[in-house]
Amino acid sequence: MPIADTNHNFQLARKKKVGLALSGGGIRGATHIGVLKALTDFHIPIDMIAGTSAGSIVAALFACGFSPRQMQKMADNINIKDLIDLKVTVTDLMKHGMHWLFSGKFRFWSVLPNGLIKGDKLEQYFSGLWQDRTVRDVIIPLAITAVDINSADTVFFVTPVPGSRGIPNARYYYNTTLTEAVRASISIPGIFSPKKYRGMNLVDGAVKDNLPVDILHHMGADVIIAVDLGYSGQTNYEIKSVAEILIQCTEIIGREVTLFKAEPYADIIIRPPVYDISFKDTKQIALCIQRGEESTREQMGNIKKVLTKIS
Repeated sequence: MPIADTNHNFQLARKKKVGLALSGGGIRGATHIGVLKALTDFHIPIDMIAGTSAGSIVAALFACGFSPRQMQKMADNINIKDLIDLKVTVTDLMKHGMHWLFSGKFRFWSVLPNGLIKGDKLEQYFSGLWQDRTVRDVIIPLAITAVDINSADTVFFVTPVPGSRGIPNARYYYNTTLTEAVRASISIPGIFSPKKYRGMNLVDGAVKDNLPVDILHHMGADVIIAVDLGYSGQTNYEIKSVAEILIQCTEIIGREVTLFKAEPYADIIIRPPVYDISFKDTKQIALCIQRGEESTREQMGNIKKVLTKIS
């Protein structure tokens, strides 16, 4: 994708590879669509893309050739409630609780499932988007992150790239379907059941790698633009439910990891102001996209400056 810019040095910068890292963020992940809208409008090249959790959905779509405006249309029409399949109901809890009560085994935790949402409906939805395409069958190189809860290893579902290097304590899979990879990456602990894959129990990549800039570096990106939608230290008094507590815990962990990893690898970090938007407020998807686009446009001068310097 050529850069439409009259600056000769900026044209030369096109010889270098640009990577885009998209963080997790729940519903706020729609913000990534706005970021992509601004980048494509300004003809900023994206040679490879990586995503974690919600970011993995947008990354996979873009790597397959979906335009930001197509994604926005999909986001506007989606009904999240139709994609949620609860794994346990109050009736189920009462039934199992009575069983253990009368059997003399007071093990409350054993009554609870390994996740509140099965994730089967989401897999069906993803399958409708990508069919049987794998991480190899994409237009630009793609990396999606997950974590094996049993071994604590980071798992990368990644397009093979010549000359790429490995990351310690990580596993690489090159033939995984996009549906399986994204389903694994969005598996927020306690909310979604872990994704079983090749003997592993995979959970949200945000547990260890919420902003996957490191994998882009190891894939050979010369300049990395990162979009961080994670928690940035704001006080939140609206955390009341079990789901909200679990998600907040994941975001706190993700923040610490991001602060440690982002600086060495990211040349530009875009942090759209979306933390005031609830992770479950689907009515604010349009606002997320708008803020992503605005924040990226504000950074455009810095982005072009970085691209010019790497020539």
